[in-house]
Amino acid sequence: MVQVYRKKWARNPLKTFFNYLRDSIVCALPIKKLPKWLCRILYGISPRFVFLVHPRAYQDVFISAPFLAPIKFLFKKSRAFTLVSLTSPFILNSVRTPQGVDGFVIAQLTVPEIMMERRHAVQRQLEKMVRFVSKISHEKVVIGLGGWFPMVTRRGSTLHGLAQSLGLLVTNGHCGTLASIYLMIEKIARIGGIELSTLNIVIIGVGKMGTNVARAFNGKVNKITLIDIKESNLTKTKDRLESSEPHSEINVFLSGQDKRSLKEILREHHVGVCATSTFRNVFKLRDMPKGFIAIDDSRPEALPRDPRNERIILEGGLLKIEGTQVDYNYGFGEDDNVFGCLGEAFLVSYDCQHHIKPTLGDVDLNNFFALLELCKKCGVVEGDFKSKDTPISDEDIRIALESRGLVSNSARH
Repeated sequence: MVQVYRKKWARNPLKTFFNYLRDSIVCALPIKKLPKWLCRILYGISPRFVFLVHPRAYQDVFISAPFLAPIKFLFKKSRAFTLVSLTSPFILNSVRTPQGVDGFVIAQLTVPEIMMERRHAVQRQLEKMVRFVSKISHEKVVIGLGGWFPMVTRRGSTLHGLAQSLGLLVTNGHCGTLASIYLMIEKIARIGGIELSTLNIVIIGVGKMGTNVARAFNGKVNKITLIDIKESNLTKTKDRLESSEPHSEINVFLSGQDKRSLKEILREHHVGVCATSTFRNVFKLRDMPKGFIAIDDSRPEALPRDPRNERIILEGGLLKIEGTQVDYNYGFGEDDNVFGCLGEAFLVSYDCQHHIKPTLGDVDLNNFFALLELCKKCGVVEGDFKSKDTPISDEDIRIALESRGLVSNSARH
């Protein structure tokens, strides 16, 4: 498991307990909506968007809800997983943007380790979260899905009917996540002085998001290599990509094969993208060559961070909404960087469906490129390059590329 907090970060147990109590009472009230004046008193803002999340790791439970800390000492981890998953959803933090499109992040404490085996229970909790959102909002709120929630809800489709009946919109966040990865890769290419058409990308994990990254770059870059543990995933995705014209050179590598071959593949690609659905590291640090650059979009994080930054593992899926205030540390500090999937909820709300649509099911590439254009118009850019909360400079990126002979020193000038 990747430890995401480099520096100790804690919340006030008493304050979080009373906030949790407030939200639990509101969830339990047999009413459809709180009066607008009461929402203002209790919550301070009228949300335009809401982002639903869950802990990516056991440690996150007690950071987000420190009043639950005694559970760690009273129960075994497996029992604790079940107990915390029964808690009510609660507001984790607010997101205030300069555009006046403010929102909340709402958490439900089911950890990934048990999420798939409790899929129906998680669906019920998500429906409870949607009803909670409806109670505290008085506008057409956009609900974004974080972490494994898109997977549990069939990419948002199982929540769509309920949300629609309550006057809400659901978007699964995949367009926003894809935009964040796309913009980060474009920036890495610019830093290295590399034409996009000569770029080589390796994608680790060919699920929905990994496939989306490949689709977005197919025909625009020189080579895409797909790595997965399932040969069927590799074959299906390769065939799909090669059926498009024009298409990039598409290679596949079955994970678990020769580690030396894997290391060579990683060495010869300018950048990697990790987009797996796992709660364990997919590689050890020694499996990755020095100078390797990867964007880890997996939640929980799947690539080990290198304390020496000899391999640069960037926090993936980040967008920057300049001037935004986020009063929570998700492992990469407290600033105006947000997860791409949260950014999508913000953008859909900001746009009011004039140019982009909510994402349900698979990513529509036309909608994705429209979202990229909208990012330019409203000043949303790629997130800051960070490994945990440590900034990664342009120079760090150049040195990593040069160390593998992928760019020359002349690229600096």
